[in-house]
Amino acid sequence: MVSGKCTKSRADYADIGCVTLNFLKFLYNVTNQPAILCQSVQINDERTFTFVVLITPDMTLRHFVLSFLLVLPILLQNCAQVAQPPGGKKDTIAPKLVSSLPLARQLNYSGRSVELEFNEFVSSENLQQKITITPQDSNTFVVKSLPLGIRLNFSKAFLPNTTYTIDFADGIKDITERNIARNTKVVFSTGPAIDSLYLTGNVVDDESRKPLLGFVVGLFASTDTLPINRKRPQYFARTDSSGNYRIENVKAGPYKVYGFDDKDLNLVNNVPGERVAFRDSVLKLTRNYTDVNMVAFRGYGKPRVSRRERTDETLGLELSSGIASYKMIFGKPVSTSAASTSAVSTTAASTSAVSTTGTSTSVVQATVVSTTVATPLATTATAKAASSDTLISFLENPKMIRLYRPANRAADDTLHLTIVAEDSVGNVTELRERIYFSPLKTKAKNRTPLSVNITPPTSEPIDKNQEFTLVFNKPVFRTSLDLMVIGPDSTKPFKLTPADLKWSNNFSYLVIKQPMTIRDTLLFRLKKGAFISVQGDTLPRYSAKYIVAEEDSYGLIAGRVNPAAVGSAGNKYVVELLDDKYKVVRTAYGTPTYSFGRLRPGSYRVRLIIDANGNRKRDIGNVQKGIQPERIIYNPGTEENGTIRVKQNFELTDIDF
Repeated sequence: MVSGKCTKSRADYADIGCVTLNFLKFLYNVTNQPAILCQSVQINDERTFTFVVLITPDMTLRHFVLSFLLVLPILLQNCAQVAQPPGGKKDTIAPKLVSSLPLARQLNYSGRSVELEFNEFVSSENLQQKITITPQDSNTFVVKSLPLGIRLNFSKAFLPNTTYTIDFADGIKDITERNIARNTKVVFSTGPAIDSLYLTGNVVDDESRKPLLGFVVGLFASTDTLPINRKRPQYFARTDSSGNYRIENVKAGPYKVYGFDDKDLNLVNNVPGERVAFRDSVLKLTRNYTDVNMVAFRGYGKPRVSRRERTDETLGLELSSGIASYKMIFGKPVSTSAASTSAVSTTAASTSAVSTTGTSTSVVQATVVSTTVATPLATTATAKAASSDTLISFLENPKMIRLYRPANRAADDTLHLTIVAEDSVGNVTELRERIYFSPLKTKAKNRTPLSVNITPPTSEPIDKNQEFTLVFNKPVFRTSLDLMVIGPDSTKPFKLTPADLKWSNNFSYLVIKQPMTIRDTLLFRLKKGAFISVQGDTLPRYSAKYIVAEEDSYGLIAGRVNPAAVGSAGNKYVVELLDDKYKVVRTAYGTPTYSFGRLRPGSYRVRLIIDANGNRKRDIGNVQKGIQPERIIYNPGTEENGTIRVKQNFELTDIDF
């Protein structure tokens, strides 16, 4: 005779009693032997089976063992299932922490593990990434899951006389409905006291002034000499959806306050272009601080060539961070003289090419032969080495410089080149490259054809003084004005001259400005052959018809700048008009009254930039040099989201600062 008990609940583990019971039920059905007597009792969510087993003489040991082995996997599965009991309301209650080791705010803790127990069965996920421990040190841990909680086993002892805060974020959930155990945190000290100082504040984006979510604000020791892109903070917190942060249980002392995006979740600011923020001076934390607010700006990432895209005709140099312009110096670098104070290397008998992404007029005007403009690429869009070889290049996008192989140069010939790259705020970096092309012949079908992106789109009414912007996907070698038609119709085109064409970025960016007197519609047509690229291909035919807006279909935004708003800057400030996507539309510099007229109906923003250094442009900060970005003041606008709604034939003249 054998007796035992099997208990079934929402979640349990297979045990020998449960296995035995299920097996004996199966055995009775197969052998028809009176081997089992079973009684069932229901108590809440648990079902308790009490059984008595009678082994009859007719049952052989071989029969018993064979049957047991066959059904063992099924029995284990039936007994070990973890599931919610059927029926009833959906579980919406989050797990509740009932105990912890160490205890909450325990003093003089000397253990090497941290254990949490909840009031129901829980599971954990990605705890290695989600747990935050302050202050930071090199002590690693292993996560062990328990039925009602988790345990962290650390590799070494905690630092002495230190208050630790371990935050589990959303890494612990119940096993039924995945309800998150909110605000799960353990605070304890390895010394006789709990550090209780805290720091709070807010972080907003520099350009939009919107709050940042998940932005890391960290405290670094004032004696740290390593930059923030090579070290983790001692204490840190992440901002909520309102941009607010709170760093708690901080030990008294002097700290540097920095913030960064932390896109890769490694608590190190090591991704180029991540937003950064910092406090100007060291914070002497001897009391609680509130409103330690910061402005996050795009950090300066020193560009480097991260990828080379070679064909037999082109070479693309992909950069790790964007640039605004560049110039190329051919030849191997040679040392400058001892008397020189310039940091830029020079080359013997070399010339350079300059490329920018702006819309300014090209340095050398195009020459006219009859009505055909021959773009002087050998002068401005190319650079000549001492051997009279030339290379054509342009800035395909802020992170890609595209170079073209001359027809008289073999693909595997090598040129030594120094690229002097400059970003939008004037940071200059030198990149040295060996230039050569792929020896594999490019098939004609794989060559990228010449194309153009034209603004404004035909869906928008245009102004009589409209500028047309043409952005080509490669530099243009030749332009034929006779094949360009801009006018009321094809029979009455306006007369275009080379002075109407403003080229930049090595003849890949064109602005056409043509004053008009027409009122109804405008035809914009490019016949085939109007533009020929440096690779000899022709732009396909393009034709579009625009509607000219009526005079009363525009609006106006105007206002004044109060001297108190700019303070000691005097008249060194910029008023910028932006569209709803924060793109600059118009600017005015140093004027106490401004007016932006002939605005299409839509949403705009107006902001005031304090031009501290008087260079007539807005400069972002530099965390390495301790320079904050130039201050921006946004007008609160007329709408809840801070925008200004412009309507047809409507003037807003009180947008003041």
